[in-house]
Amino acid sequence: MNKNTKYLLFEFVFGKLQIERIGFGAYADNKVSIAAMKSVGCKTEGFLRHLFPGINGVGRTDAILMSILKHEWEDSIKAELKLKLTNKD
Repeated sequence: MNKNTKYLLFEFVFGKLQIERIGFGAYADNKVSIAAMKSVGCKTEGFLRHLFPGINGVGRTDAILMSILKHEWEDSIKAELKLKLTNKD
């Protein structure tokens, strides 16, 4: 469901709204979210150090920043993601 939703979101944002980039952020320790973002074509841009309070309420933790650019979507990510969706059947 996540990939289907992201495909529709990206198609709308890049195709209809003509936006040049979509950015995402997550706790740097959130491996599930990071894997999900990578699986739909996001690329790592960098980290913001000590951005969030620690998940356990102690200290601070980093954020990972990821994105997809419009030309990346049009050049390859759109077709790759669509292939992943059609191969799920």
